[in-house]
Amino acid sequence: MATKRILLFNGARLTAHLWHSGQLRAEGEFLPQADGADGADGFIAFAVYLHRHRTSLFYFLADIADESFQLEEIPSVHGRDRTALITRRLKQQFYGTPLTTALKLGRSNEGRRDEKMLFAALTRPEAINLWLDVIQQNGIILAGIYSAPLILAECAPRWLADEQPTLLISQTASGVRQSFFNCRKLQFSRLTPLTTLGALSALGTLNTTEEIARKIVSESLKTYQYLVGQRQLKPNTPMRVTVLVTAEQKTVVQTHCQNQELLQFDFLDLETIAQHDKLKSPPNTLTIDQLLMHWLVIKTPTQQFAPPAERHFYRLWQIRLALTAVATITLASGLLFAVKTAFDTARLQQETSTAQSQTALATQRYNALLDSLPKTSITPENLRALMNRYEVLQKRAADLTPLLTHLSQTLDATPPIELINLDWKVEPTLNAALSNTQKLGAGDTPQSLEFISGKSPWGTVSPTGNASNNASSQANMNLASNGPWATLKIQAQLPLGLSADLRAQKELIDTFAQRLQDPQTKVYLLAMPFDVESGKPLKSMQEADDGRSESAPAFSLMIARPL
Repeated sequence: MATKRILLFNGARLTAHLWHSGQLRAEGEFLPQADGADGADGFIAFAVYLHRHRTSLFYFLADIADESFQLEEIPSVHGRDRTALITRRLKQQFYGTPLTTALKLGRSNEGRRDEKMLFAALTRPEAINLWLDVIQQNGIILAGIYSAPLILAECAPRWLADEQPTLLISQTASGVRQSFFNCRKLQFSRLTPLTTLGALSALGTLNTTEEIARKIVSESLKTYQYLVGQRQLKPNTPMRVTVLVTAEQKTVVQTHCQNQELLQFDFLDLETIAQHDKLKSPPNTLTIDQLLMHWLVIKTPTQQFAPPAERHFYRLWQIRLALTAVATITLASGLLFAVKTAFDTARLQQETSTAQSQTALATQRYNALLDSLPKTSITPENLRALMNRYEVLQKRAADLTPLLTHLSQTLDATPPIELINLDWKVEPTLNAALSNTQKLGAGDTPQSLEFISGKSPWGTVSPTGNASNNASSQANMNLASNGPWATLKIQAQLPLGLSADLRAQKELIDTFAQRLQDPQTKVYLLAMPFDVESGKPLKSMQEADDGRSESAPAFSLMIARPL
């Protein structure tokens, strides 16, 4: 951070002060003259001082009487239009001086709500330009040119009692300054030099303080009359006068500054304000100038008087400071990232070492287990592949327990039917199962593929190999024909006593098929104990030519259930 120095100019001389951690220290006083070699020596000494502290950041503070303030209202515009309008108004109001600025005071409450502005200028720039030329020639970093009213406008409102019109009076080395505030906004400021201070200095401090007190009262009345004439105050309206004094001056000033009909005096302790703002100064040396310079550093006003050309080196310093800050942040971020990466790398290396140790230990245990197993002719890789194949077959094996349980319950419910043979398979689709059934039975029992008419709830296999059933059974079959099916081909026989009664045979088979039929089980007739083809005589398949039955009537059917 650059060292901060303040150049205080009161119109007659320039003093240099160093500010550091809330302390001010005078470093030099320069007195230019209009003629003779003394003036040149003053500027040369100032140039030497600047060259010695050329890396410091300088603030130029002017406390002079050559200043002007104008209150105006401008249309509420924004951006470049507002900047151009303010620049044009400043040139119109203060022609001939580049040391101008504008303070925003808010919006008007009436009409089109124009923006209230306070235009300010230092009207005698020649005296300041002599010092600015030396500053510019030495390439000094000048933060800006400020005045006492700008600093008071920034810092004094927080010490005012309320927002009513208040005249703040402060006594500096240049004289008595009266600053008028309305709604805690600076409206006007003027400096009255104390021309008799030099004559009264021989009479002692008391006479000087009395002169200041009398000056405060008289200048307060003049300022009040001026503000009434400028219509900033209504006639016969009381005005608060706040006097900023030291503890040493307070008693004498209070004696002379008595409340009047139009003026109501109030007092602020300079020591209390300095202590609150952390200004460190030696005892009995505190002045309002020190407080103004301290305020200038800790709470620099936004507005200042220096043209852009005078602040060129300050802009370069800001850019350099910003680049340095970015580089510092980048370096710090890189260092933090490097530290984090180092910690992460160390942690990963530790985890890798741990994992390698665990892997080696597990390998040793695995090898020990392999050595303890009986020696086999098959290698571990082939054994692992065999077990994987076995697991795949286990997952693909069909569970016929539900289908066999259902068949067992149906046989228990129909005792006359005797089971002869069972043949089960797992088919990828139901249509494939029906096609395989047709191929198996087409050569032996052609009658088994005929359609048995009637109202039986089961289907039969047609000569084309498709299942024939009612509409709902066909729809259910199509819905379930895409998945694997477990099929069970059943061969059974009826009692021998029913050999001659074909109707009883059909009814018993119907009953058995109806009990096998459920929402999950499909029943398909493969062979009947009698021939039911049209155009042939109705006779049993086991009946001989002489009409006698040689064996018990037998039939076959297939039940299927999706897996």
